[in-house]
Amino acid sequence: PAPTSASAPTPVLTAQGLARSGEFAPLDFDLYPGEILGLAGLVGSGRSEILETVFGARRPTAGRVLVDGRPLRPGSVPAAVRAGLGLAPEERKSQALLLLESVSRNVSVSSLPRFSRAGWLDRVAEHSAARAAARDLSLRPDDPDRPVRTLSGGNQQKAVLARWLLRGCRVLLLDEPTRGVDVGARAELYALVRRLADNGLAVLLVSSELPEVLGLADRVLVLREGRVVHEDSAAALDEHRVLDLVMAGSADPSRGDRP
Repeated sequence: PAPTSASAPTPVLTAQGLARSGEFAPLDFDLYPGEILGLAGLVGSGRSEILETVFGARRPTAGRVLVDGRPLRPGSVPAAVRAGLGLAPEERKSQALLLLESVSRNVSVSSLPRFSRAGWLDRVAEHSAARAAARDLSLRPDDPDRPVRTLSGGNQQKAVLARWLLRGCRVLLLDEPTRGVDVGARAELYALVRRLADNGLAVLLVSSELPEVLGLADRVLVLREGRVVHEDSAAALDEHRVLDLVMAGSADPSRGDRP
């Protein structure tokens, strides 16, 4: 949950007046270590666009993103990754995975410089680190040489998460994390995300499934047509209340009714 003023920790991720013309209006939020912040809204409300703008895949038309109080270079994925951000996109097969490559390579691909020595890749170190990261997330089967395309949806998602954890990610951006995942694997992914947050990872979560947002998030921003219309703790919300907000779009005076 968001901290009290008494503890006053520094937010790991901050959005200040962040906006993209035609996609979402200026918004502000802080995300703290160990917190899961959910973005709830209908398709077209700007949820995924916010995530991609934070990650640098889209360039904002206004505002900025800060990590540990330091501004990120706008529209730069490499800058975001260097700062400790990782994105698990909605379309993992086309946007995140190297389907013809092994599990090991998919896990290590964002960390390859770490395993390079004088221009040569230390494949033994790469393989060992990738296997350890995959095992930490209980990725099955425990076969790092297996092509990632042969894994179930839940285990493919674990491979994406393992990639960012191996990289030393501090802020994980999750877009529809359980899409294409069966019921049993969903429960396992929920427990995994909660464990990662309990260990200090900050999570920004987008999902079109309200039970998923309300069940995982500590705090929720409700969006309608690119605007934040309400902010509250997940415990203070239910599906009916969120649906009323996204359909009626009553602006929350505590956040201001931005143009």
